[in-house]
Amino acid sequence: MPAFRLPMFLLLLCALATAPAHALLDEVSWSAARIVRIDGREFPTRVNHSRLGERIVAEVGGVELTLIVRNDRNVAWQLMPLMMVYAEADVSRMDTPANVRIVASEPLGEELVGGRSAMKYRAVFQTRGGARHEGHFWQNAAGVHVKSRFPVTDRSGRTRLIELELRELRVGPQQAALFEVPAGYRLIDVDIGSVLGELFGF
Repeated sequence: MPAFRLPMFLLLLCALATAPAHALLDEVSWSAARIVRIDGREFPTRVNHSRLGERIVAEVGGVELTLIVRNDRNVAWQLMPLMMVYAEADVSRMDTPANVRIVASEPLGEELVGGRSAMKYRAVFQTRGGARHEGHFWQNAAGVHVKSRFPVTDRSGRTRLIELELRELRVGPQQAALFEVPAGYRLIDVDIGSVLGELFGF
């Protein structure tokens, strides 16, 4: 079985999702289309979000890939529906939303995001390892972070600007089954943790 590698933009989603005060976790459950912009390129994804974590679905090279990040279990699963298999990684030492904090934030005023009003904040994020990064997020009246923009420095020292924006947002409870590996999937021995580590700096 060849090694499967998570696309970088999916990793960025699970690592640096937009954040309310204190931790990188929206308290509100929702589903939406999420546009990821990296180095001027756009990647469309579908996201289901709850306090349990996030389910992110994207098409890469004509193949549908799904990433489930479970904050309560400190685990990430990469599903490959076409082959009914999945890989698993321990993310307890990585900068997932549950492990990153906001140490300072400042409201800058309301702006329109997708035609709707949201408060823009300047924020300082602190990673699990203590590194700090400045960025911005936009929060709507429901408490959902509908947009964020922040720099990410990779292991080679290159800094990249990342922007996430929600569209077609629907606030409401999400089915628990969305955050579990479906029945009938077979676990394969692939080290996706090393791929996550390349992005997170471990």
